[in-house]
Amino acid sequence: MEIEVFALHTASELFMPGEPAFSLSLFLPIVRLESGRCVEGGNAEGALSVLWPDRSLAFYFNETGSRIWGLLRESVTVGEVVNALLIEYDIDRTTCESEVFGFLAKLSGERLIQFGLSF
Repeated sequence: MEIEVFALHTASELFMPGEPAFSLSLFLPIVRLESGRCVEGGNAEGALSVLWPDRSLAFYFNETGSRIWGLLRESVTVGEVVNALLIEYDIDRTTCESEVFGFLAKLSGERLIQFGLSF
C-alpha cells in the first residue's frame, strides 16, 4: 500500500470550497525579515531604492513595489496586500494577485520576506 505524503497541486485545486475568488495563498501571513541594516531612499515619483550594505544588495522599487514594501512594515497577509492595491489602483483582481504573488516570490527568493503560518 502506498501512502501519499506530499502532493503537488495546481492553482485551481487550491481554491477554497465555496469561495472561488480566494485561494489559500491569499491567507498566508508575510513577515519582512530584518537582514542587516537597511537604507531606504525615495523620489518624487514614488519610487524607492532599498540598500543592504552588509549583504551587498540593492533594489529599486517602482511606485507599486514601494507601496507593497511599505505595507510589509506591518504584519499582513497576501490578501490584505492585494486588497489594499485593489482600492488604490485601477486593476482587476486576477492581474493584481498575479503581480503581487510574483513580486512577493522575488522578495522571498532574496530572503527579504518569508511566508508564515501565523503571526
